[in-house]
Amino acid sequence: MQVYKSVKGSGVYYILGMSILGDLLLGVLLFLIDSYEVLSILKVAIIVFNIYQLYYILICSSLKYFVDDDGIQILSVLKLKNIKIPFTSIQGYQKAQGHIRGMKLSGCGKNHFAIGRAIVEKIGSTYMFITSTKNIIYLKTDDINYGLSPENFHEFEKNLNDKNVNCISWEYKVNKNVNLYKDKKFFIPFIIVTVAVLILTLNPIILYFCNKLPAMMPLNFSSHFVAIKFGTSKQFAFKQMVYGVLNMAVLFCMYNAGYLCARYDKKSAYKFIYVPLILTFVFLIMQIRILLTFR
Repeated sequence: MQVYKSVKGSGVYYILGMSILGDLLLGVLLFLIDSYEVLSILKVAIIVFNIYQLYYILICSSLKYFVDDDGIQILSVLKLKNIKIPFTSIQGYQKAQGHIRGMKLSGCGKNHFAIGRAIVEKIGSTYMFITSTKNIIYLKTDDINYGLSPENFHEFEKNLNDKNVNCISWEYKVNKNVNLYKDKKFFIPFIIVTVAVLILTLNPIILYFCNKLPAMMPLNFSSHFVAIKFGTSKQFAFKQMVYGVLNMAVLFCMYNAGYLCARYDKKSAYKFIYVPLILTFVFLIMQIRILLTFR
């Protein structure tokens, strides 16, 4: 087995810089805003953002490519990425240099590095493991392409040739037949979000019409969950219903974004459904806490 490290580029520093900048911005907002609802969303956003950034920092700084008689293994620290590409599935490869031309679908990247999924010009849907654009090799398989940036590039290429993997050219076609509702990984979260949005929207309305709400309910809270403005139960129910409608709008937008993304890469579409999933449950938990505290 031969081991090839990924070329050390500037990707880690770029992700780290964006992390620091994002945390500073979110930190300033936390300091300036005194609203329980907004701060709850911001706190969740900070946690998700930092986990996301740390994930890609670890991958980008530790990528290695292992080549044996059976195939190529892409591995990172803690096995955050552990992908095996059998030689029997590799149809061929292409070489490239310079800035990456294409559209990012998921992950982190700019035109000088890319970790994640992207549509690359003249290559197509590609799983990117590129830490430097000095020398890039794209592998074509039956399902998806892979982008690699190994050190000892010419030795890596020779290794491919020895395994009867040759340099070829190919055309990329957009998938027009997309049926996300048949994909359980997308459809099940979609159903969960839909049910949660309906509960968020209808629960306060039902409680209001059933006279299960106190005459006065809190409408606004400080950052410490102290009610600073009260209104009628009707106003409270209407405000919570508006939150539900807004989450419906987010769900609708993310579903359509996922559908468009799935035309290029189906797996990249999954991330869009988790945005309304997290957001809706944040609002639902806030609503439940309010009702348990003030009913």
